[in-house]
This record gives sequence, C-alpha cells and structure tokens, in this order.
Amino acid sequence: MPKGREGLEGPGARILRRLVVVLYEPQDLLNIALVVRAMKNMGLTRLRLIAPAEFDAYRIEGIAHDTQELVAAAEVFETFDEAVEGAVRVVATTARRRASRQAWDDPESMAANLVQRAQDGDVAIVFGREDRGLPNDILDRCQAAICIPTSPDHSSLNLGHAAIVVFYELRKAVSRAHGLEERSLHVKLRDQAPPATAGQLEEFFRVWEEAMGVIGMFRGIAPASKMRSYRRIFKRAEPDRRELRLLVASAYRIVRYARRLKRRLEDQVRREAR
Repeated sequence: MPKGREGLEGPGARILRRLVVVLYEPQDLLNIALVVRAMKNMGLTRLRLIAPAEFDAYRIEGIAHDTQELVAAAEVFETFDEAVEGAVRVVATTARRRASRQAWDDPESMAANLVQRAQDGDVAIVFGREDRGLPNDILDRCQAAICIPTSPDHSSLNLGHAAIVVFYELRKAVSRAHGLEERSLHVKLRDQAPPATAGQLEEFFRVWEEAMGVIGMFRGIAPASKMRSYRRIFKRAEPDRRELRLLVASAYRIVRYARRLKRRLEDQVRREAR
C-alpha cells in the first residue's frame, strides 16, 4: 500500500473524507499550516477556508511537510454559506459555552455523534479566527458546538492546538466505529529478544554479587540480605536476554576493573616498601 494512502477504500477512510475542516477568516499562515499538519496526521483530507488573510500554498507546504495533495485540494470561499453548503451537519468549535439552547459537548463525546452523522453526508467542523473566534451570527448558524475543557483561567487555545485535539478524537471515533489501519506502536519483532531464562538470571546474580563485593557494597553485612533486594529489583524489570547480556558484561567489567585497581595498589605499596 503506498505511503499515506492507508485503507483508502475502507469504510473508516470514507467517513474521514466526509469530515470537512472549515477555517473562518484565518489570520496567520502559520496557523493554517499547523491545522494542515494536524489534518495530515489524523487522516483528514478536506480543508475549506473562508476569506483567509493570506493563503500561500508554497509557504504552507514548507511548514507542513508532505502535505502537497491536501494543500492543493484546499478550497477558498468568500462567505460562510458557500463553505458549508451541502453539509448535513455544521459544528462550531468555541471556548464560549453560551447560555443559549445550542447543543455543545466535549470533543470525545461530539466525535462519536459526528462520525454517525457523516454516514449521511459531509460534516463541517468550523474553527474561528485566532483573535476573536467565531462571531455570534456564525455560531447561531451552526447546529452544535465543540468545547474543549480547559483551565477557566485561560480557556482559549491556539488554533493548531485546538485542531489536533478535535481531529484526534474524530480519528479515534472513526476507528472505533468503522476501523482504520493504524501505525503499530508495538516494538517490532526483530527488535525483541527472548526472555531471560532462570539459569541466565542466576548466572547474572552470581556475577553481580561478585561485582558488588569487590566494590565494597557488602562491607560489614551478609551479602544474602542485599542480594535479596537486588534480586527483587532486577526481576521486577524482567530483562530480556539481550538486556541481561549487557548487565552481565557490566558486572564483569566492574570485577575486572576492581581487580586491576587492586593489583596497581599492591604494586605501588611494594615499590614504596623497597
């Protein structure tokens, strides 16, 4: 499957293509680029801008790398009505929870609803200007609102930050409902070593006890007591065979260094005694 074209014909990917990101009068090219990057990260592909202060595809792609197709497909409109025409659901993003009867919810809860609505057609998610957000007349024309829970002392988010939160929840909701091919977060099998055996652990503890002994960790006490603590620590870590080999090599290095140091000191004492 070509890079960046995960499951294009799957139901989850089709739902993602029905989620339309609408930026209302964006003022800063950098913020547009951050939204584009967030869209690319979460698999959204459709961007519409309403009367942007500037739109320079070359500069946006320079900030949001590997987004040429998304930027090239972006649409610019003069009015809100043009940008959301044909959408079966129009949802605002805002930090203001107004006293009106307009429905609002947090991104996670709203995402599940929007994914369900997207089965019937395009769903528009509208973000406001960086300095003023969405004006009341635009909020009135949206059917619901997404509010991201933030500190009441500083509730407004940067446009790019708000976008990635909303897009992340949308992607999770699409994946839960319809499935998406995801990048594996697990360690690749070739990077995994087999678990250490009981015999290998015992060999390590033997060398470790010798290493701790030569540097004086057991001075004045029985080694068994401290070794019991060491055993608990290393067993809790569950080192695999590769990690255990590193620990064994480190213990041997301690032992050899301590022996060389002891011989040098003994030689020095003999020389001084002559």
